[in-house]
Amino acid sequence: MFRSHCVLGILLLSLFFSVLFGCKKVSEEENCSAIQQVTIAAEKNSFYVGDEIYLRAKFDDLSFSAYYSWTHTNRVNNISTSPEVHIHSAEKADEGWFYMQVSYPGCAVLIDSVYVSVKNKPAVSPCNPTNNAVTFSTIPDIAPATVTWSYDDGWKRRVLEAYSDWIYPDFKIYFNTFWDAKEPEDGEYNIVGMAATNEYPPYTVYISSLYSGIFLQAGSGKVYVSHVNNKLRVTFCNITLSGYSGGPVKTTATGALTAP
Repeated sequence: MFRSHCVLGILLLSLFFSVLFGCKKVSEEENCSAIQQVTIAAEKNSFYVGDEIYLRAKFDDLSFSAYYSWTHTNRVNNISTSPEVHIHSAEKADEGWFYMQVSYPGCAVLIDSVYVSVKNKPAVSPCNPTNNAVTFSTIPDIAPATVTWSYDDGWKRRVLEAYSDWIYPDFKIYFNTFWDAKEPEDGEYNIVGMAATNEYPPYTVYISSLYSGIFLQAGSGKVYVSHVNNKLRVTFCNITLSGYSGGPVKTTATGALTAP
């Protein structure tokens, strides 16, 4: 009788472990299968600067805590280790590929990706000056102007330049080096010093004018970039340029220049 009970107990114990480990194996297979179904969910993938970017892991049947790692083409380190990425105010640097890596012990790693576009916000100039002309307050106007859109080998960046004659001023708008090989986006750009056009954000320009040996430059203000018939146009309204010639020299400039 004792021997029968022992044999029965061993059989029951064997059956228990068989069921236990058999279920565990099935569960691991299901988990690994679920990992491979995870994707990136995004309501949209095109944003303006300042918009909120929200990306998340989408899964239908993930009943366990997987491990997440998010990376970006413009970032050295991981940007998130949770199932989501939340950027409250998008910058141009946030444009690019987002990669989501999902893993779990014993399972193959799942990698999904999405490309996010971040563009400058459209903006309308508050003034509507004559095209290809620059009006100054204290020095001769450039009207009409010969306009060129080229790469300045000296400053190593692109420049939109207006010129009329040697007795008149010139007028140069240098773009951030970000646009050396790209068409500038529409929208509002800040006027900054030349050095700041080497850095982020890319929506910056530097403006200078040379008249009768007086070098003038704008220290602040805004310009408005648009495209008319696929041609780059920059509009500016009453920006102040300053220089020195035996004393301080100032003038204001309003105009619109369109690339040929």
